Amino acid sequence: MRVLPIALVLLLSPFSAGCLSDDSDDGFDWPDPSGNECNLDKDALQELADLRTEAELGNSVSLDCDLFIEGFDTPHHSLINPSNGDLWIVYLSGFIKSWDGDSLEDVADLSSLVSRCHMEQGLLGLAFTDDPQMVLLSYVEDGVCEGENQSDLVLSYATVGEDNGKIDAADITVLKEIEQPYRNHNGGFLLHAGNGSFLWGVGDGGSANDPESNGQDNSTELGTILFFKLENGEVVPAIDDSSENPFILHHGLRNPWRFDLDSEGRLWIADVGQSCWEEVNLVTIHEKANLGWAEREGYHSFEGASCSEAHPDVPDANYIDPVLAYSHQNGNCSITGGYWMDWGPEALRDGYLFGDFCTGAIWLLKWSDEGAVWEETLIGHSGGMIVGFGEGTEGELLIFHWTGEILRIS
Repeated sequence: MRVLPIALVLLLSPFSAGCLSDDSDDGFDWPDPSGNECNLDKDALQELADLRTEAELGNSVSLDCDLFIEGFDTPHHSLINPSNGDLWIVYLSGFIKSWDGDSLEDVADLSSLVSRCHMEQGLLGLAFTDDPQMVLLSYVEDGVCEGENQSDLVLSYATVGEDNGKIDAADITVLKEIEQPYRNHNGGFLLHAGNGSFLWGVGDGGSANDPESNGQDNSTELGTILFFKLENGEVVPAIDDSSENPFILHHGLRNPWRFDLDSEGRLWIADVGQSCWEEVNLVTIHEKANLGWAEREGYHSFEGASCSEAHPDVPDANYIDPVLAYSHQNGNCSITGGYWMDWGPEALRDGYLFGDFCTGAIWLLKWSDEGAVWEETLIGHSGGMIVGFGEGTEGELLIFHWTGEILRIS
């Protein structure tokens, strides 16, 4: 197993130069970059494998964790290019790079278009469309860093050059803009939902405590997941809905950094909490849902910075409670989803995989027939601050660290 020394991790940190504001707008202090060894719990993985295969104990499971690609800026998402099978990697700074198995090459440099005034801003989403020469992009537009936030969340499309397979920053067409009152809680993740439709996550607009009550305001697209199609160069609602805003599929979200569809068409949403609870929500794309923020956080009524460890509140019929919530104990601070694992190493399949930014802890959430509940298993620690997961071209599980390196579990 090859791991990155702590000293090198700190050297690679894109934030060591102090170019980004450390003002989080919500009272959260970003921890210093840290790193350690990637450490998988082999006993837990063995138990998961035995449950999946019904094999006898003793049939060993061997998963390796090693350094896949050395650090550059902050990678946080990847997709396999359907045209040539190369791995496209998305970086917060605005770069998209392609990995062909041997080397990284620039696909796009969009750094002139995106804002990096705040650690949560940048190039946030990428999705391939059904047209191999067109991709969707989501980013916070470039703007001044002084004073109030003046940079909107932007949905756009780009044309991929047929000859060189690259994207020209001058060839970007804006499709939709959402005003962001603060610099944090932008969301921005894009997911191809099939049949020419897409999901776009949008944070609540930022600051702390949802000061403008965006989460429970159906007239705003902040704090939502939007559902749309791309037709003739324009975005249109993906569902026939007579509500005030037919683009809004789910609302009551704080910062849906990642979400994924499973093999049954259910939508798994990792919604970043504030002071107390991180949560995993399970809904569908066929019925709208209110996930509760900022009336609720986890299974509890939201109480600002006051964290209750008492029994969960009685569920409120107006909201859909998460299937899992975990507290900020033991150094946890921010949930990072995640995939429904119907691919990858056998021991990790048939469950929802997610991690925590601060501790690097990784869990797999699986259904228990015996208890008729979703149960999480801690499968190990990545050794760094997790900002995203990805699928490698050979079915590996990729882990993206805030400090720039990409790890591989295979």
